[in-house]
Amino acid sequence: MHFLYFPVSLLVFIISFRLFQIASGSMSLRRLNIVSWTFYFGLILQSFIGINLAFIFGIEHYLISRTFEDHLTLSYWSIVYTLIALPLAMIFTQKFVWGGRITSKLRTYFATPLRPLQSRKDSAQLVFWGTMSFMALAATLYVYVVVRDAPFVALFSSNISSFEFAQLRINAGREFSGNQYVRNLFSLLLAPFVSYVAYAYSLLYPQNHRIKLWFLMTLAVAVLAVTSDGQKLPILNYLLALFFIRGFIRGGFTPSRIILAGVLTVVLISILYILTTGHLDIGLTQGPIGRIVMTAVAGVPLHFMIFPSMHPFLQGASFPGWLAGPLFGVEHARSARVVMEIVNPTAVESGTAGVINTLFIAEAWANFGWIGLVMAPFLVGFVIQTIYNTLLTLPKTPVFVAAMGFFMVNTVVTGGFVDFIWNVAWMMIFLLILLSILSRRFLLLLSPRQKTHLQA
Repeated sequence: MHFLYFPVSLLVFIISFRLFQIASGSMSLRRLNIVSWTFYFGLILQSFIGINLAFIFGIEHYLISRTFEDHLTLSYWSIVYTLIALPLAMIFTQKFVWGGRITSKLRTYFATPLRPLQSRKDSAQLVFWGTMSFMALAATLYVYVVVRDAPFVALFSSNISSFEFAQLRINAGREFSGNQYVRNLFSLLLAPFVSYVAYAYSLLYPQNHRIKLWFLMTLAVAVLAVTSDGQKLPILNYLLALFFIRGFIRGGFTPSRIILAGVLTVVLISILYILTTGHLDIGLTQGPIGRIVMTAVAGVPLHFMIFPSMHPFLQGASFPGWLAGPLFGVEHARSARVVMEIVNPTAVESGTAGVINTLFIAEAWANFGWIGLVMAPFLVGFVIQTIYNTLLTLPKTPVFVAAMGFFMVNTVVTGGFVDFIWNVAWMMIFLLILLSILSRRFLLLLSPRQKTHLQA
């Protein structure tokens, strides 16, 4: 225990909060945004609190306790460094790359009403996203046909144990035998995003019952898609994104709605834990609280313990295989999986363990050592601020608001560092948005009758 470090942590929190306030334009819960949400959830709740509990107060955790004092100390200072360097990178990016006062852009964004991209109730946009919703439906049905024993379906239809559920989850996720692109891009990614777009349109045209029905259909498909592999986090992220989208459209987040969303999230997490494990543990080191507060950061000291003492640095292996080989001369390997294989080989062999995701600096360290650790916050800060600034300055249409909701829950700092450099899901979203913008021209080329209608 290192109680003398507590004033240091308090000072770091204050400084980091102020820096993030400058980078985001507002840390008010009424104007939650990509940058402030990254601070509150990914950095403080999932990283800083946990490392302080373990390092300063000596709280035992089944994963962290396997590491040594040096690894815990290095983890503490690395996270402290990230809390300062990340917002500094965002501030520099805004000032020297994009310019303008981010505070003014944020206020304008929340004050601007939602509007269609095109005239005639966005007919071309609705046709495009309606088509995408049927593609998402087809892809999701394909996933369920391939999986056969979807974890949650098996859970509700038969009396299976938590061990059997874990096996089904790994089989549906890591051992999926179908086409990975159809599953990952057109079901897991497209189905929720189409639903975000449909939800935004249902708020733009509240009297249109067809659009409401369309949203309800996409809601059902999205829920099926994100629960197909038995994970709990995707369904929570999906519902949170809908909450964020509503707040962006309504001009902000009221305290009552934030409290309600928090209560419903806790209830849903509790229900999911009871359904999948048969019980609900309440504590700092176990159950849903332990999973968010301490397990999420446990991977940081584990990475410092394993790389390079127990496993050589990956040297870029966490990039996709087609890129890792030609560029770095190594075979593909994500550090989160390597750590799980070393920490819990029995569970990996039995097919009940996946990966140990944690703060992005851990994967940067596992791949590139000190250079990766030092440079990672600056690169990640640049990427996050670029996405944030871009979405704030784009027209406030249903598609772009859906994109804002998507990146609120998918700009995850407690995941891989490589995902901020090469992210197929983000590229897919950018491509879909571009195609949707060009959809009016496509319809004009395909149908003379549609051309007359759109020009009317």
